[in-house]
Amino acid sequence: MNWMNLPKEYSTETSKFVILPIKYEHQVTYGKGAHLGSEEIINASYQLEYYDEQFNLEPFISGIRLLPTLESNNPEEMIAQVSKEVKNIRPEQFLIGLGGDHAVTLGLVKGMESFHPDFSVIVLDAHSDFKDFWNGSFLNHACVSKQLSKNHSLLITGVRSMDIDEMKGISENNSVFLLKAHEYSLEKIKELLPKLKDKVYLSLDVDVFDPAFIRNTGTPEPGGLNWNQIIELLNLIFSKKQVIGADIVEFAPTENYRAEAYTLAKLAYKLMALKDKFSS
Repeated sequence: MNWMNLPKEYSTETSKFVILPIKYEHQVTYGKGAHLGSEEIINASYQLEYYDEQFNLEPFISGIRLLPTLESNNPEEMIAQVSKEVKNIRPEQFLIGLGGDHAVTLGLVKGMESFHPDFSVIVLDAHSDFKDFWNGSFLNHACVSKQLSKNHSLLITGVRSMDIDEMKGISENNSVFLLKAHEYSLEKIKELLPKLKDKVYLSLDVDVFDPAFIRNTGTPEPGGLNWNQIIELLNLIFSKKQVIGADIVEFAPTENYRAEAYTLAKLAYKLMALKDKFSS
């Protein structure tokens, strides 16, 4: 099985792009099904056009390798498995992880640390995920940004749900920058990007989109961003920073999800197009 059903010559050890599917879900807060997300996004990729008309590129020419799916039900085990797999990827390759609930980002970032020792993380999310502990674990999806902040400066944007303790924790941390959804603008993003490292990792929780656009996610929130806003944001980030990898998480395909799976497959391909566009 190849991404986009590409011929084998476009999926090799030296492919520029590497996709890691992660079948993982543990102690989720509301809706279930995120462990099924990566499979449906991959299935939908078969319908993508090779040519990206917006950026006038064909990213598949650089090669797209789809790795075997990792599967786990234990957070510590999952993080160890994912980080080990990431460490086997060549430093010059561009990784896209497909979750899985948002906790998979912890394993992906840990793996990236082995060959990128100094980078920031940009999180697109409806939730701040800055809890110390949730549903019996500090490795829960609701704690991801808090855990990442221990080793990396963060920009979290798209947020429209959090508790007061999370707000206090973020306001007291000089390396975490929050831009809530109702405050969002590209101009404000431009003001915040210089505060981050030159290298950044992107984590895209699909609930950053408004639920009118993406409904199949574990904890949907009204007032989200739309497709064009996300693509404009990504274009800006890639133009200003060296993006070293990304993930797409929290897609929980349970009902009438075909269009959404295709949308997220296209989002992954847009990430590849943007990497090609701004590669030196």
